[in-house]
Amino acid sequence: MKGQINKNDVANISEHYGMDIENELTSMLSDELSKSIDAEIMKNLFGDFKKNKINKILEKIKNFEND
Repeated sequence: MKGQINKNDVANISEHYGMDIENELTSMLSDELSKSIDAEIMKNLFGDFKKNKINKILEKIKNFEND
């Protein structure tokens, strides 16, 4: 099946390239997960900031119209 790898494959790749493939993959996945979480946090923070700013502007317009 495509996309599957077993421990022998990992050992062979590690020996061939002289690096710990499992550790490298784990590190890469960890970095990508961290970036994804950071992006979601930033989206939520700035999304709320924009909403609050727009609501303040709309409130000022209402107050201006009522005067």
